[in-house]
Amino acid sequence: NAIIADVAPYRISSEALFAINTFLDEFLYCLIDSARSLDLVRIKLAIGQVLPTSLGKNAVQEAELELKTYWESGNSDHTQERTIEINPFPLQKVFEQFRIKCQYFSTLGERASDDRGRNLVPDLYGAEGIHIAPSLAIYLTAVLEYVGEYTLILVAKISERQGSEVAKDREVYIALIEDAQIYPLF
Repeated sequence: NAIIADVAPYRISSEALFAINTFLDEFLYCLIDSARSLDLVRIKLAIGQVLPTSLGKNAVQEAELELKTYWESGNSDHTQERTIEINPFPLQKVFEQFRIKCQYFSTLGERASDDRGRNLVPDLYGAEGIHIAPSLAIYLTAVLEYVGEYTLILVAKISERQGSEVAKDREVYIALIEDAQIYPLF
């Protein structure tokens, strides 16, 4: 586990990675709770509400590029791109489904490249009518990765400032509370 920073590489402890992943889970939950929809327009609005900083705007721009790449790749299956409104909105189940799909589409996780086949996309609650389009999962994955990478850079800077060779959960906490882009969310 290493962070390649501008000055030097830093190692990151398992506890620090867990803290960052927990933060990203909370961020994802807040986004879904704010949107209360599986509609991309509502999800984009939720990002602006939950993270109304330049970090949020930059994350949206990154997600837009990822989505454009997805559409242009020819790998998209338009039959899976339907949006269904669900009432009442099953927040916890939608969160769990997004979480597992974002893990699947993430480029930051460890997985063999042949494990990313279209038929292997997890679908926890599909039988219950909760269908998350691949484009939505890819979009939110890009947002989470952007915020996650930003957080890792902050943690590396805090580690450098504190003279720590290994970033721990303390450095993560300091990074989250000291950064004006993230603190409103944290």
